[in-house]
Amino acid sequence: MVRAVIADDEKRALKNLEQLISWEELNLMLVGKASNGVELLDLILSEKPEIVITDIRMPGMDGLSVIAQAMEKGVYPQFIITSAYANFEYARTAMQLGVKDFLPKPFRPAELNRLLGEIMQKLDPDSVQKNAYSCIITCARKYIKENFSQHLNLETVAAAVYVSPNYLSALFRSETGQTFVEYLTDVRLSHAEQLLMDMKYSVEEIAMMCGYQNVGHFTQIFKKKYAMSPGKFRKNRGLQEEAEKQALPSKNQE
Repeated sequence: MVRAVIADDEKRALKNLEQLISWEELNLMLVGKASNGVELLDLILSEKPEIVITDIRMPGMDGLSVIAQAMEKGVYPQFIITSAYANFEYARTAMQLGVKDFLPKPFRPAELNRLLGEIMQKLDPDSVQKNAYSCIITCARKYIKENFSQHLNLETVAAAVYVSPNYLSALFRSETGQTFVEYLTDVRLSHAEQLLMDMKYSVEEIAMMCGYQNVGHFTQIFKKKYAMSPGKFRKNRGLQEEAEKQALPSKNQE
């Protein structure tokens, strides 16, 4: 049988959840119940269930932290999140972390059991683990691309995707072939390339816009990748574009 854990900080809600599920019909076995996030994480790590149904807001540790820490410990159950709070951003983050579905309370028993049936048919531990890795890296990349102009470090991004810095660092290298710093630098310099083509910005302004507080440091990083300073890059690219324009046949010649 497939093992499942349920969690909710309200006793009545937890009891109702247990009664709503068609355990025998779905070939599911309840192996634990939790009333807070700490209990839930302990249950997940000890019982290693294939399915976890949990409220998203609980004392001790919220649902997103439980999900991320379980994955960090190498346990990858299929999560179904329930909540009475209509928080779209919270739900979106949960889905990005690999949560199977988000059920707003109150939900119908048929809706929950249908979803559980779909999960049962697709359970594959290897693909679940691979998807979990992919979801974390996708979230981290998205966060970097949206915040590269800010002061970012490994700790900041790890906190944003609910995993530890060491875990994110190792995952970045294994999933992307790059270190965290290499990826962040590529994102920033790619943006700097585009900004250098706009003459209204100085090199100092571009450095700030790309997350570098020190223009000297920005120039050093830029030269390491492009073998030239930002100013020379701008000049060479401008000359190249001008030459390409002159090489195009004029309308009179056509």
